[in-house]
Amino acid sequence: MDIRKILVNVEEGKDCSQLLEKALRLAEGAGAKIELFRCCYNASLRNSYLFDKEALINAEHGFMHGAEAELEKIAASIQEQGIEVDIDVCWERHHAEAIVRKVLRFQPDVVLHQIEQHSRLGHYVFDQADWQLIRECPVPLMLVKQKPWSDRGHVAAALDPFHECDSPATLDRKILDWATRIVQTIEGDIRVVHSFSVLPHSAIFDEHLVTDFEGMQVKVRAEHQYALDQILEPYGLSITSQEVTLKEGEPHLTMLDYVDEQHIDLLVIGAVARGMIDRLLVGSTIERILDEIHCDLMVIKAPDFVSSISE
Repeated sequence: MDIRKILVNVEEGKDCSQLLEKALRLAEGAGAKIELFRCCYNASLRNSYLFDKEALINAEHGFMHGAEAELEKIAASIQEQGIEVDIDVCWERHHAEAIVRKVLRFQPDVVLHQIEQHSRLGHYVFDQADWQLIRECPVPLMLVKQKPWSDRGHVAAALDPFHECDSPATLDRKILDWATRIVQTIEGDIRVVHSFSVLPHSAIFDEHLVTDFEGMQVKVRAEHQYALDQILEPYGLSITSQEVTLKEGEPHLTMLDYVDEQHIDLLVIGAVARGMIDRLLVGSTIERILDEIHCDLMVIKAPDFVSSISE
């Protein structure tokens, strides 16, 4: 699993210093090419009554030329570091769809997309385009925050042997493969975390089950430990390895604590389509941690994922 091409979505008006720094670190470590991409659209320009059709087209082209000039300046600084780089600009109202179509054309190995922090609350705010991109991007999507990686990047693979998909082990192996590849690329270290909930006593209504509640808890733990061990074995790891952590509790809470305790820079996590509502949800854990977690996230789809957006 090589990283040869990196697509970096550089949005207008954002401080992209961390986005570019992380893209450079990946490109340098992997010997990869970077493509800087921007989707342009200006509603005020598009809706202006001052332009006829030809004048509107010229105005749009002028807007895009300005974006190209900005990206070319960034590209020049990247080239000075010996990294191959190209740029691409398009005019499209729906940014997420434009990015996915670019992915289908360019076939990158990974996409870097910056998300913005709410200035007052300290949480990250996801707009509709962010969520659509998370749902639809067919290649690994790295969601970059304005927080630098440590010199020795701490990368954690969030595994769940009981994913709600046809082949949970296949998705977990893909998560582990990508986490391992990122670690090799940035010369970091790998961690593995599995968070699971045990059945609360209040949920037991059968009086026969209540009497053996502790036994049920032990059985649940054992099942999770065994399933995780089976996935980790080919990677030379086990549940007793110091790199591996099992957390009991609600995943959306324990994952936040784990990232802070272990000083994680990048959490690699799977996104699972959820039947009829997969257009609204990509997995409850991702939805509940994205705006609060203090690290970047890399969202991995199942190998059989197909985006509903076509080229």
